[in-house]
Amino acid sequence: MAAPSLVTRSVNKGKYVIQHKVLLGVEPVWRYVLNAGPTRDHRKRSNGLSPEAARVLRDLNRDGCAQSSLEALTGDPTLLGRLQEEAKALEAARADEVAAKAKALQEIHDLGDGNTKPYLVQYLDANRPVVDPRGLLAATALEANIKAVADAYYGMRTRVADLNVWRNLPSNHAPVASQLWHRDQPDDHLVLKMFVYLEDVIEGAGPLSYVKGTHGKGDRKWKPHGTVHDGHNMRAHDDDMDREVPEPRRPRFTGPAGTVILADTIGWHKGGQATTTPRLLIQVLYASRGATDYRMLGAPAGLDLSSVTPDLAFDKNTLS
Repeated sequence: MAAPSLVTRSVNKGKYVIQHKVLLGVEPVWRYVLNAGPTRDHRKRSNGLSPEAARVLRDLNRDGCAQSSLEALTGDPTLLGRLQEEAKALEAARADEVAAKAKALQEIHDLGDGNTKPYLVQYLDANRPVVDPRGLLAATALEANIKAVADAYYGMRTRVADLNVWRNLPSNHAPVASQLWHRDQPDDHLVLKMFVYLEDVIEGAGPLSYVKGTHGKGDRKWKPHGTVHDGHNMRAHDDDMDREVPEPRRPRFTGPAGTVILADTIGWHKGGQATTTPRLLIQVLYASRGATDYRMLGAPAGLDLSSVTPDLAFDKNTLS
């Protein structure tokens, strides 16, 4: 089968992106043309899953979301503490900025379309997070049992295309942007993200909520009545979901520090509206090689890509 023409990349970037997204929506083309090599690689390298990883994968395939814990998935009781220390160091370096944002946010009651997200602090660069391939964050994202779930869900060898530490600040404004129900932009055929809670996430901390069965392997075309486009994405309010989706089908993922949520965010979801308690988490995006390059990692100074696993998607344009 001949590969569909992608030569417009060098001629017209906008046209290429549109064509590329169309191709990503056709599963056989996405798998056997755009990702032929990674699909073969996964079939050769797949060595089975641990019992906990297998359970998580079953939930993911069925519902589009799954909950576990760092220790249950990795078997490492020390990993949470080490990640918390890493996050504290990142937070300490920007403590004044975080305090100023938190104070200013208390005086804001209307964020407009909210796309600037003043309630969110990303401790690494939001567009090209600079990630040390030898560091703890990268090692966690690539931990064998976690990565095996991501690869098995895609049915191919995936790579980490985004990695960040988020602090959601509490506020009392009306929900906007990602705090409303939405689907992520289809920059890949499936969009699998991992969220690791570094502090307890209770109701007032803006837990992730998800509509089961609306993921990339489920009903990816369904949307509730009342859905509107805000100029950036399709959004729906709680009232829209309340009318059509019973609560058991849309879990709210509260949990203690160390909770791990894996979710295909092609499915309808929302989160991050902390009202009483701040939220601290790690977010990881697993992507196919055929995904658009909207999300990629920034390379640390002096990084030699030839010595780095291809499972980290570094933007070559950030190499010094």
